[in-house]
Amino acid sequence: MNRLNPSRNEMLSMALMYLLFGLVLCFFSGSILTTIVRVLGILLVVYGGYNLYQYFVITKSTNLSPMVIGIPGIIIGLILAVWPHMLINFFPIVAGVLLTFNSITQIQKSLVLKRAGISSWMLSMVAALIMLFIGIILMIRPSSVINMIMSFTGIALIAEAVILAVQAFIKA
Repeated sequence: MNRLNPSRNEMLSMALMYLLFGLVLCFFSGSILTTIVRVLGILLVVYGGYNLYQYFVITKSTNLSPMVIGIPGIIIGLILAVWPHMLINFFPIVAGVLLTFNSITQIQKSLVLKRAGISSWMLSMVAALIMLFIGIILMIRPSSVINMIMSFTGIALIAEAVILAVQAFIKA
């Protein structure tokens, strides 16, 4: 495939792939992410189990690394497999905390700008308040935010599929 000048069939194949992934992300956003984390957890349990098997059954040495890898692998894998939303919700919550702290700092800077008589303090304050609002939403509703991001990504993939299909037929 020539990336600089793909053929019509290549463009249509890419458009179909984007369309399918976009539809899957739009309609199954939460369940796909949960399934991926559960599968990751199961793989960690298997990997940890293999390391423990290797340590206790196969290897006759005193090297502790298979056991040191195996036990945390099984524990983390079980947590991910049983409670996948712990990992899924972790990142938005951390982002929300960071945004909240940063926005509080920006609010303080805006007030300093106001006291200094700088006219752009209001724009800085509005941006800081918007960041504060988003940070709070991320901390309060992490699952909803993740689903929304996945849906937006799906919509973007569908839009890209339409653009590629149109380009494939215009190219002629």
